[in-house]
Amino acid sequence: PLLLAPIGTHRSSHTDGELAVARAARSTDTPMIVSTVASHPLERIAAELAGAPAWFQLYWPGDRALAASLLHRAHQAGYQALVVTLDNVLMGWRPRDLQHGYLPFLRGEGLANYLSDEVFQHRIGATGAHDIDLRKAVTHWSEISADPALTWDDLTFLRDTWPGPIVLKGILHPDDARRATDAGMDGIGVSNHGGRQVDGAIAALDALPDIIRAVDGQATVLFDGGIRSGSDMVKALALGADAVLLGRPYIYALALAGEDGVRHVIRTLLADYDLTCGLSGHTGPHDLTPQA
Repeated sequence: PLLLAPIGTHRSSHTDGELAVARAARSTDTPMIVSTVASHPLERIAAELAGAPAWFQLYWPGDRALAASLLHRAHQAGYQALVVTLDNVLMGWRPRDLQHGYLPFLRGEGLANYLSDEVFQHRIGATGAHDIDLRKAVTHWSEISADPALTWDDLTFLRDTWPGPIVLKGILHPDDARRATDAGMDGIGVSNHGGRQVDGAIAALDALPDIIRAVDGQATVLFDGGIRSGSDMVKALALGADAVLLGRPYIYALALAGEDGVRHVIRTLLADYDLTCGLSGHTGPHDLTPQA
């Protein structure tokens, strides 16, 4: 019941970036959710995953043709499910990033999926990846990277364009969860974007029980937020989540030890989870309830 959460710009942590994470995910049979703002093109990451479970996360751009192109590429590369992030159409106030002048996208880091996309290349007047003007590419990306005008009605485009399951990530209110299931979405991602968007936002764990009740089994519920140990996994699953997303710990491990570090974190987390289940008298996630 564990997936690797979508996190961008892995090369900020290690030179191999998502390729190292993909190899660790493949070797542990752990599903990896690949970010739109990855450091390598989605096709190259899929090749490293080599048939292991792979999902694609979409930051929905303001260019509908580009969005369709990204989705088509992900499907062709073998990604089985789509995760759409809802809570980052505008970046939150991040004092530490501002203090350090940290925005890797301005250096072209994390833009591999855009720079390798024919629609994006056409928009900036490039004939291929070989003659891209990086300054022009970054400027154009900053103008179309998100679409704050999206509404619930736009989900029809996703359903018409993407042939597989769709998860909406960033839902914290039961009314939104109900609306997502009414729109035919297959999954709900309960997440506050790692606490990086709105100060004082509700904790994802506090929002989880009400969302479980609202969904009432009509969609898969994924929990994303603060998973650091096997007992954290057990708590989220006991409250009704079908699976959890692991975020910061695997990025820390990537920075420290590359592929081996990511593999180590996955294995130790699952071992801790297995022991916690056993020590609390359970044989697996199906046994876990809020009462036990």
